[in-house]
Amino acid sequence: MTSTRRALVASALGAGISYSNLAVALPLLVLAEHGSALLAGALLAANTVAFSLGALLALALRRGESGVVAGLACIAAGDLLLIAAPPRGALVVGALVHGCGMGLFWVGVQASLGRRSGETGSQRAFVLQYVVYIAGSATGAALTGGTIAVLRALGVAHATSIRVSFVIGATAALLAVPSALVWLRRTTEGVPATRLRPPPLRGFALQLPDLLLVAAMGMLLNLAPVVLSDDFHFTPLAVGIVSGAVAAAKIGGSVTAGRVAHTAGSRRTVAAMLAGSAVAAAILAGTHQAYLYVFLTVATAFLAIGVWPIVVDGALARVSPEERYGLSIVWNVREYAAIAATTALGGYLLDVSARPTLLLALAAALLATAAVSALAVLGRPVYAPRTA
Repeated sequence: MTSTRRALVASALGAGISYSNLAVALPLLVLAEHGSALLAGALLAANTVAFSLGALLALALRRGESGVVAGLACIAAGDLLLIAAPPRGALVVGALVHGCGMGLFWVGVQASLGRRSGETGSQRAFVLQYVVYIAGSATGAALTGGTIAVLRALGVAHATSIRVSFVIGATAALLAVPSALVWLRRTTEGVPATRLRPPPLRGFALQLPDLLLVAAMGMLLNLAPVVLSDDFHFTPLAVGIVSGAVAAAKIGGSVTAGRVAHTAGSRRTVAAMLAGSAVAAAILAGTHQAYLYVFLTVATAFLAIGVWPIVVDGALARVSPEERYGLSIVWNVREYAAIAATTALGGYLLDVSARPTLLLALAAALLATAAVSALAVLGRPVYAPRTA
């Protein structure tokens, strides 16, 4: 395994474990301390807004790949803040610092992988990286739920057991730093600084399928622990198991989408799977049975999140290589802003209604629109250098 692949695999595992740890534990902690679904949604939205801030901070980096190391350090710092500071206001600070780290991390990853977009099989690198990240997410979700359950069995208070579980995310991020540092030193030697700053709306049409997809799934999946806990009375361990199942579905979906795209083409694969996810989410909106809700949530994640790496690679393949790093920053900012907005909206909808029906109907509409827009975007020609 090359140093690049080793670093990207280690960092993806570390970031994936840490993110799912926060995604499961943070809303559960809010509920354990008698907070509302609106507050849980607002904190998750704040964390996602910070992804955008982290992406903007990448503008100050000499090389985009540096975001991987800087991001892992911020992620660990955010988890430590969530452990050490009991006041509710400190949860906001921890969530923001953690989110900044995630934003830096993803800009660094896309800066590295985006250099090959448009080449034959380039989507495979995105799929592999995302599969490893989601494998980390599945591990983190299971570890979080299991750790909380063990601490509760040992007599630790409910809220305290959840707060202590943030140690999982901090440890995972810190363990990934050494290999990322070795890789960064080798990739930045003698490389000139990159300072491209594209206009804020540059490439918006190309990114539209991605924005609609992540807005829908961010809302649906970020608030799943709240729905499972409040509406279906799942325990923290059960929520962790479901989160792990969702993560496994993302892996299976990504691998399946990558293989199908290789034979049927990216355009048909993305449009078909997004349309299927819209149907699953629409059925989900009328579901009142706990296990059917879990099954359809997993199915929606399989179909929608499975094509996300292909959507990103396809958009980057349609711009020049010189623009890709700058666009990765702008696109990450817009992506996380969209997730934050719909997560906050979803928390509000959960707070004012007795059921998650409105939230799920909105997610279905966004996924259906993403399928239509993907047909248009992926129908455009891949970038090719002009010949003299």
